[in-house]
Amino acid sequence: MTASHPPARQTTPATAPRRTLSVSRTQVAIPAAEKPVSPANGRVLTSDHLFQGTQCLNILHNGQTYQLRVTRYGKLILTK
Repeated sequence: MTASHPPARQTTPATAPRRTLSVSRTQVAIPAAEKPVSPANGRVLTSDHLFQGTQCLNILHNGQTYQLRVTRYGKLILTK
């Protein structure tokens, strides 16, 4: 009498781990020749300073409120 063996278990190939894309805002250094140096050119503020970790801020200008938002791609959108 021969012993019967259970059929060999089929193994599936290991699936590759999922990859996610994370987009972050990067700061680009402005060459010294392009940096504003006189008050005539106005103040320079970084978006990080303005938004302080949020994605949207309100700006009051001439009695109207505007929203400045950062998109998921790091672009700025100003809406009324």
